[in-house]
Amino acid sequence: MRIDRFSAGMLLGAALIFAGVLLTQAGYDAFFLVAGGVAALATTAVRRWQRGNEPEKDERTNKIRAFGLAYSWLVSIIIVLIIFCATIMGFISIDAITALSITIYIMTGSAIVSLAVLHRRGDVDWS
Repeated sequence: MRIDRFSAGMLLGAALIFAGVLLTQAGYDAFFLVAGGVAALATTAVRRWQRGNEPEKDERTNKIRAFGLAYSWLVSIIIVLIIFCATIMGFISIDAITALSITIYIMTGSAIVSLAVLHRRGDVDWS
């Protein structure tokens, strides 16, 4: 049995909300599961509303995503190396949580920016 993306997203959202409510009733702090479920439902609904029944991917979009995420990975590795070298040399002193937070923000931000730039350009040159 094959399930489409819309149904999978809706099932995931409903399951997260259900698990979050059950764990919250049991006394655990699981509100983040409810929030994740609502986000999954909203994302799935917005994607269906924006695209309708047209195909989700094409060759150009796949190429833009591949290049955009590769650029983001390269920027992130450079930032991690800079943080590492600066810490080893004693220029900065940060704990692991701060370093990971910086890395996550840089990875997310550079991915968003690189994908937006490549989508605006319309295509990726191989040269």
